[in-house]
Amino acid sequence: MRIGIIGAGLGGLLCGAELSKTHDVTIYERLPFIGGRFTNIPYKGFQITTGALHMIPHGNDGYLAQALKNIGSNVKIVNAEPEGYFRLNGKNHIYKDLFKTVTTKEKLNALKLAANLKFGRVDKNISFGEFLEGCPTALLVGNSFTGWALSLNAYETPMSEILEIQKLHSKFGGPGIPIGGCKGVIDSLVEIINKNNGKILLNHEVSKIEIEENKGYIDSKEFDIIISNASPTETEKMSNINFIQKKPVPSKGIKVNVATKSNMVNGASVIFTADSERINGLNQPSNVDKSLAKEGHNLIMLHATQLKSNTKSEIDIVLEDIENLFIDKDYEILSIQSYNNGWPVNHASNGTDLNPIIKDNFFLVGDGVKGVGGIEVEGVAMSAIKVLEHIKTVNFKIN
Repeated sequence: MRIGIIGAGLGGLLCGAELSKTHDVTIYERLPFIGGRFTNIPYKGFQITTGALHMIPHGNDGYLAQALKNIGSNVKIVNAEPEGYFRLNGKNHIYKDLFKTVTTKEKLNALKLAANLKFGRVDKNISFGEFLEGCPTALLVGNSFTGWALSLNAYETPMSEILEIQKLHSKFGGPGIPIGGCKGVIDSLVEIINKNNGKILLNHEVSKIEIEENKGYIDSKEFDIIISNASPTETEKMSNINFIQKKPVPSKGIKVNVATKSNMVNGASVIFTADSERINGLNQPSNVDKSLAKEGHNLIMLHATQLKSNTKSEIDIVLEDIENLFIDKDYEILSIQSYNNGWPVNHASNGTDLNPIIKDNFFLVGDGVKGVGGIEVEGVAMSAIKVLEHIKTVNFKIN
């Protein structure tokens, strides 16, 4: 079959690498480089990412890792141990030690919340913030987690998403860092596509998608299947069919890359910065792969959810948070990246994303169709897996 894929981001490449094993695949990318928001840019001796963090939410065991292994990628992912720390009152705590930081009354409330969450005894129709009300420390911790993982505050996060995230965490565990960072993953997929004689066309912006009963066209070129890794909104604008029933709500974020000789966190772990005003968390990927940082330095990646529309004022708050986090350390800010408007953190925030299956010959992948509980690139992988399974089991036989 002839398969056309719009966008050489992670979702498009995952599909392209698998489908190119037995089909004629062409990938169209409007940018001059491959990987979209999941690759590296060399800068001052550091490997800065184009969007995502050098991190995979469920490490070497989650959906992205499974998809890479099934495709034949040899990327190595180093799991975090411990999975994360929570910073409160200027000190880092592992999860179980958080209970030692609160009053007896709040501890009892927190234990009750944790038990209800573990056993699913909650109202799925409320927000995570509403669920955490009555336990101030838990709300701070919850905000830092949802901000880091979803670029949403706790009150914007549906409880249904949290319940599924809890299940997936129990199944797969916490984060990991890929060797080579984001680009290590992308390069492995490109290698497979090239080996399978797939085509990736750079600087090629698609203007029109036409879908018919058993075929489709990308700028007048005929394909049996079309997969779009562009945002759902942009895809609908290009296509001859309307498929968005409820408008997705993008999430916005700010990422800061910092160089320092000091050590902020061990291994592949995350520090959830619960006592910062905007910063949600940070990681230090150069612990796992020293090639990501200049010799003798560490690369620290910090993320904040953008809560208000004035990006400049939001960045000012972020910079003040960073000054407080690095108060006794020398550091250099390498870059500040904001993600909103046409380039948000997620084209559809968790709880507002769409179904990736539009028609039997027309599909979406990417961060606008993650699925319930899909955190960042794990959600992108979930969308690709769902599309590939649909193509294989419902429409076409893929050997």
